[in-house]
Amino acid sequence: MQPWQLDKTKKDVASVIFAFFEAGKNKDLSALGEFHAPRDFSKFDENPPYTRQDSDEAFVYEQAAFANISDYDYKVEELRVDLIDNVAIATFYLTYKGIFVNDYSFEGRSVGSKSRVTMVLSSFPNGWKIVHEHFSTLPDLKERSDASSRRGDHSR
Repeated sequence: MQPWQLDKTKKDVASVIFAFFEAGKNKDLSALGEFHAPRDFSKFDENPPYTRQDSDEAFVYEQAAFANISDYDYKVEELRVDLIDNVAIATFYLTYKGIFVNDYSFEGRSVGSKSRVTMVLSSFPNGWKIVHEHFSTLPDLKERSDASSRRGDHSR
């Protein structure tokens, strides 16, 4: 692949990732499933359930999460896209926040997190599709500092 093709392909993959989060932000819930591979999709999430999800499970939980969060905002940082043939591995930090609204009690609470994210995408005839997602919460600096102290690690 020529360098210009490599750059264009990486930008195409990044566009899919941003479009996915924008669909959630804009509550275009029916579009969320279109970002995933038609079959053989899997996901590990930082929110329950913590088991491996297939495409049907992930779609249900993603729809519910985006549907119940208002004022959702996100930031993708340090996006890196590596290409191996027709597979892209994207790693980045995702910071999000919003108000989780419980429709039954009409109450809301602030939610937010900074997570490490890996998305694996594959090239299909109709574009790049996500075949695997892995989200894990990034411990805050205080937690990391406390853990280092407990281990006796005083290097900074």
